[in-house]
Amino acid sequence: MKHAHPTVLYAGAVRDATGIDAAPGAVLVQNGRVVAAGEPASLPRALAEQAEVVNRPNDLLLPALVNAHTHLELTDVGPRPYDPAGGFMGWVKTVRASMPRDRDARERSAKRGAQRCKQSGVQAIGDIASASSFQAIRSSRGLAGRTYVELFGLGPPFDAQALDTIASTTTGLQPHAPYSAGPSVYEAASKSGRPVCTHLAETRDEVAFVKQLTGPHLDYLKSLGKWDDAFAAHYGQGLSPVAWMRPYLEAAAKDGGWLVAHCNYVGDDDIKILADTNTSVAYCPIASEYFGHQDHRYREMLDAGINVCLGTDSIVGTDPDDPEPLGLFSAMRRLYQRDQADPQTLLAMATVNGARALRLDAPFATLKPGAPARFACLPIAAESDVDPLIQVLTGQDPVEAISLER
Repeated sequence: MKHAHPTVLYAGAVRDATGIDAAPGAVLVQNGRVVAAGEPASLPRALAEQAEVVNRPNDLLLPALVNAHTHLELTDVGPRPYDPAGGFMGWVKTVRASMPRDRDARERSAKRGAQRCKQSGVQAIGDIASASSFQAIRSSRGLAGRTYVELFGLGPPFDAQALDTIASTTTGLQPHAPYSAGPSVYEAASKSGRPVCTHLAETRDEVAFVKQLTGPHLDYLKSLGKWDDAFAAHYGQGLSPVAWMRPYLEAAAKDGGWLVAHCNYVGDDDIKILADTNTSVAYCPIASEYFGHQDHRYREMLDAGINVCLGTDSIVGTDPDDPEPLGLFSAMRRLYQRDQADPQTLLAMATVNGARALRLDAPFATLKPGAPARFACLPIAAESDVDPLIQVLTGQDPVEAISLER
């Protein structure tokens, strides 16, 4: 049940990525939606005077965060160390051996992940789920956002299940990656008109597979019996993963564009392709560091007009001591402290950019009128001369999630 009676949250500061910025600030809510936000005196007086009052004078109030790329089914696997000697495919084998096997177990794991998201101020996600359990997970977790069903198969007969899924479902679609889903799957997904995402340019091994048809990805496919020599015609042509995917990126550009995760290994030409095809990039800083990827070009992507948002990937690659492994503040703080990234840009990446990537209706992830009354709240020193957003980016306090939606 939504709160029909108006409520005013008075805070030490309120901030969003659209220009709402007030210290002290206030947010007026009615029927589970924001009515107004900004300086307290700017709120509609008649409605504010009859509202229930919530005082948070030592807190910064932000819109709810958007985790644009995660794998909630892996929550029960927990954090695991990465062994560089085994490489990415060695890690994949370890995770496959540890992940929940049956539908009920995957659903339980995803529910626990959803709860951890909500507790860390995340209220919308882009979640990758298996075909056998995505519907149950989507209906039970109580988060806004998108579920993308994971699709595999480089060609016939291994792509039959993926093509059937594309034809029979109405949810988002996720051809896994260029080394595990082939042209038939990417083409069908890109022409479906539905939200689409994929892993792209994540590792050097992926680049070697697509560009040269060499490396551990090829060996792994052969060991699984999922390789046919006929597939070789689609690879080894000297193309980067982004250039290889260009036809599919172009095909979906008018329908909202692809959401591609990671893009750790891209060149100047790749950035131009991503910009020209209305593609969003979900950057997962903690996961990138976990695997040893360096010097991500997210700032150059932003400068090129690419919609770059934030994700966590799975819990497997997170710090075991992180109290909010499926939240976004660890990533935001890492980018601010490591790269001196602009605080307002980081807020956009964690809110409105993610909402755009997931094709959520405006004004989601803002404090503008009509936005859902879902907030992330962090403590600040209200009397400090330091910008409140900088205070929380240099601090270590956990996020408190506040929702006036029921």
